[in-house]
Amino acid sequence: MFKALTLYRLPAHAQPDPARLDEQLAALPFTPCMPTQPLSVGFVPPRGKAHGPLAEWVNGHLLLKLQFEQRLLPGSVVRERVEELAEKIEQESGRKPGAKRRRELKDEAMLDLLPLAFTRQTSLRVWIAPQLELLAIDSTTAARTDSALSLLTKAIPNLAPQPLMTAESPAACMRAWLLDGVAPAGFGIGRDAELRSADSQNASVRYTRHGLDGQDVQQHLTEGKQVKKMALQWKDRLELVLTDTLQLTRLKLDDSVFDQDGATQNEQDPFDADMLLATAELSELLPALFEGLGGVSDGLGAAAPAPMLATQTPSDEQAPWD
Repeated sequence: MFKALTLYRLPAHAQPDPARLDEQLAALPFTPCMPTQPLSVGFVPPRGKAHGPLAEWVNGHLLLKLQFEQRLLPGSVVRERVEELAEKIEQESGRKPGAKRRRELKDEAMLDLLPLAFTRQTSLRVWIAPQLELLAIDSTTAARTDSALSLLTKAIPNLAPQPLMTAESPAACMRAWLLDGVAPAGFGIGRDAELRSADSQNASVRYTRHGLDGQDVQQHLTEGKQVKKMALQWKDRLELVLTDTLQLTRLKLDDSVFDQDGATQNEQDPFDADMLLATAELSELLPALFEGLGGVSDGLGAAAPAPMLATQTPSDEQAPWD
């Protein structure tokens, strides 16, 4: 269900009101781009069924879905149109348009070309775990996460996600794990990593499907290279890559998880089954990861409230994650 996660703290006082949530989201539904509109973003039913609920609650976890539609207008096409307009002005007036006029011509070119541009639709999921006091966006792209947060806080005024920080930096912890050859409890070190120097040279080394316990890795670390990202395994059930900015990418459940829970999958709605297993695994993994990073910090060095740090899982009822 989730491929990557950008994480935010969501204290209890800043969480959505379930009684008002559907009405709040319905005020900002997704609508296709108008002819001269470059981008449209809005909420759609997470189950993918027309006219379905915009907020889905499964076992105490909330899932939302945002739809994006963007008009694809290459910069080269816009520049070509601007040059055509500028040449026409020069022929008519005998003078080349100045910088200010060229900026105006760019706006005119955009208005002319946008109705002719193709559109592309994409979506992303937002997971809110009230017991963990956590909000997660299924993307690591800054523009996408910023757009998602902007729409969420516009729709839900009391929503106040905060940057998630740990007492120790992920880069320093990952470096220590590689030097010691030992990851936090429940985790194993994978076979992918990116190391990068901290100086102006910005030299980097990438390992793909390569053992990270060799002398070459140790040498790079002792020479001062920092760990930008590193693959981890969680209890032989889930693989992920942790970045130095505390983002999780390349989330993938092991095939054995589907075998273990196959019977339950046949008895449940696929959406519910996916969400139950995804949230169950992540509700156990994330607190363990935060503990391995020294615990969650409020940004001032203080520990986060207990719910964020405790290992909490939904009920024992679980189902496969597609």
